[in-house]
Amino acid sequence: MDLSTLNPPQREAVTTTEGPLLVLAGAGSGKTRVIVHRIAWLLQKGVDPESILAVTFTNKAAGEMRERVASVAGAPGVDVFVSTFHSFGLWLLQQEHEAAGLPRRFAICDAADQITLVKRCMREVKVDDRAFDAHRVLALLSRAKNEGKKRIRPRPEGQGAPSPAPLRGAEEVRGRDDYDLVASEVQPRYERALAAQRSVDFDDLIARPVALLAKDAAVRARYARRFRYLLVDEYQDTNASQLELLKLLAGEDRNVCAVGDDDQAIYGWRGAEVRNILRFEKHFPGAREVRLEQNYRSTGHILACANAVIAKNADRRPKKLFTSAGEGDRVRVVALPSEEDEARFVAEEIARLRREGRPFGELAVLYRLNAQSRPLEEALREASIPHTVHGGPAFFDRSEVRDLLAFLKVCVAPADEVSLARIVNVPPRGIGDTSVERVHAWAVEHRLPLFDALSRAAEVPDLPRGAADRIAAFVALIQKYRARFAEGRPAEAARALAAEVDLYGHARASVASFEAGQRKVDALDGVLRSLDAWEQRTARPSLSTWLQRLALDSRAEEDPAAAEGVTLMTLHAAKGLEFPIVFLAGAEEDLLPCAGIQGEARDLDEERRLAYVGITRARERLYLTRAAARTKRGKTIPRTPSRFLDDLPEASHEKVDPAAQEAPEDVAAFAAGVMARLREKLGGAKV
Repeated sequence: MDLSTLNPPQREAVTTTEGPLLVLAGAGSGKTRVIVHRIAWLLQKGVDPESILAVTFTNKAAGEMRERVASVAGAPGVDVFVSTFHSFGLWLLQQEHEAAGLPRRFAICDAADQITLVKRCMREVKVDDRAFDAHRVLALLSRAKNEGKKRIRPRPEGQGAPSPAPLRGAEEVRGRDDYDLVASEVQPRYERALAAQRSVDFDDLIARPVALLAKDAAVRARYARRFRYLLVDEYQDTNASQLELLKLLAGEDRNVCAVGDDDQAIYGWRGAEVRNILRFEKHFPGAREVRLEQNYRSTGHILACANAVIAKNADRRPKKLFTSAGEGDRVRVVALPSEEDEARFVAEEIARLRREGRPFGELAVLYRLNAQSRPLEEALREASIPHTVHGGPAFFDRSEVRDLLAFLKVCVAPADEVSLARIVNVPPRGIGDTSVERVHAWAVEHRLPLFDALSRAAEVPDLPRGAADRIAAFVALIQKYRARFAEGRPAEAARALAAEVDLYGHARASVASFEAGQRKVDALDGVLRSLDAWEQRTARPSLSTWLQRLALDSRAEEDPAAAEGVTLMTLHAAKGLEFPIVFLAGAEEDLLPCAGIQGEARDLDEERRLAYVGITRARERLYLTRAAARTKRGKTIPRTPSRFLDDLPEASHEKVDPAAQEAPEDVAAFAAGVMARLREKLGGAKV
C-alpha cells in the first residue's frame, strides 16, 4: 500500500494499529483520509473486515466514508461496518432485542413525536406547556438518559433539600420555575408511554445497548470479539453514553482509534463532552497521541487568525495549524453603522465578486444565530442574488409529510398512539375530539390500547350518533392496509393508501394558493419516491425497516453542495464544510460570543471554539463583519466589537472602510441595478 501521499504524522496514525490511539486532527488536516487509509492498512495486514467498526455522527459522513473505504481498499472494504453511532445501536438492538427487553419489531419515536409525548405527559401532571417549553423538558430527559441517570432529581430549593410535595398544578410549578421538577415528574410517564407503543427514542439507541453490554458479560464478550478494531470520527462530539459504549466494546485489546479536535467541540449544549477527548488517556490507559497540524484547506493569514483566537482557551490540547499554501489575502474586518448596512455590504461585496467571475456557490455567509439571517436575506433578495438558507423547517416536520408517515406507522404498529391520534380524523371523516376523548377514557378504564378500544367502539357509551360506524370504517381501513403491507411491496401499498384516503386532496385543501398546494403534493410524492427507491435496492424490503431507517436519516444535515446560490447558515451547521470565500457576520459581544440562552451562563470556551470553526471554514478569503448598532424591539442599541477581534494578529488582518473603498463605477452599477428592479416592480413607471 502506497503511503507516500501522507505526511509523517498521518502515516504514523495509519500504521499505529494496536492499542488505544488519539489522533488530534486540526481543522482541514485530512482526518477522513487518515481514517480511510487506516482501515485499508488493517485490511492489507489481513484483518477480517467484519472485525472493524468505524462510527461517526451523520448519515452523510458515514456514507462518504463507506464509499471512500471501498474505493481505497477495494472489495474487502465493502464488508467493513461503517455507520453512525445511532445506526450501530439500532443494529445491535435488532440482533439482541430479547436480551434488551424489546419486542422483535419496535419503532423509533422521532423528534416530533417525542415532543407530542412530552406535552401529553405534561398535561397528565397538570403542567401548562405554554408556561414551560416542552423542548427544554425533552432536552433534560435526553441529557439524563445520555448520562445514564434512571431518575431525574429536582434541584434543592434554597438551602434545603428538594421538596417532597407532589405537583399540585401549573401555578405551583410556574412559581418555582423549576424545569428539573417538571422533568422529574414527566420522565416515568414518558418512558411508560414509549413502552406502551413498543417504541424507543433516539437516545435509547445508545443507552439501551450500553445497559445491555454492561449487565450481560456474555453478550459483551461476544461483541468485543467481533469488533477488534474501533475507529471513531469526530470524537470530541461524543457524550457520556457514547463513551461508555466504546469502552464496553473495546474489550481487553482496547484497539480504539479516536480521531477528533477539541478545538472544534461546539455541541456541549446537546450533551457532547469535550472532556472525553481531553481526558482520553484516563479512559484508555497507555494511549498514544498523534497530532495532525498541517492544514490543507486555508491560507496562512486565515490560519494565523484561527490559531490566535483559539490559543486563549486554557483547557485544550495545544496545537498550531500551518500550511504550505502561502499567506494569501489578509482577513478583512469590516465595521458598519447598522445591521442593514452590514447586510447591504455583504450583498454588494458578493455582487462585486460575481462580476470578478466568482460563482455564487463558492460563497457562504455564516452567523451565530438563525435570527441574524433576516436582514441578510432581504439584502440578497434586493440585489437579486440567488441564495439558500439552511436550517429552516425540516422536510420531515411538514404537516402533510407527518400525516402520511403517521398512517404508515399505524399500519406497522397500531400501538403507536401518537400517530393514531394524529390520523384518526385526517382527512376529516366525522370522528371529532369528543368521540376520541370518550373512546380514550373507555380504553383507560378497561386497560386497553387505544386501537383495541377503537375496534370496540360500538361498546363505548355516549358516543355521538354515527360515530361508532365511522370509527369502525377507519379501523377497517387500517386493518386492510396492515394486511396489504404484510404481503410485501410496501411502495405500491403506500401509494394505494395515500390515494384511498385522499391525502393529496387534503393537502391541497389545507392551503389557499395552487402553488402552495402543489408544494405539499410534491412533498408527499417525495416520500413515496423515497420508499420506492429504497424498495428497489433492498433484498427483503419491509415497511417497518424503512420507517426505522427513515427515523435515523431524517436527522441528517442538509447538503449545502446540492443547493444553488450563496449559502447562508449558522456556525453550528457549517462545521465540517468549507468554502473559498466566507463572510462571518455579527462579530460582536452578545452575538459572538453569544449571550447566555434562557438565562443560562454562556460557555466562553465553547463560543471561542465556534469562532475558530467559523474562521477555518474559509479557504481563500474571509470577511469578519459587525454592526455598530442593532435594532431590538424598536430601540437602537449600541454594539461592542467581539473580544475575539482583539486576538487577531496585526499582520494577518486589515480593517476595511467600505465607504472609502467603493469605486464610483461599483456604486453606479449597484444603484442602476436597484433602480431597474424597482421599475420592473412598478410596471415600468418612471422612478
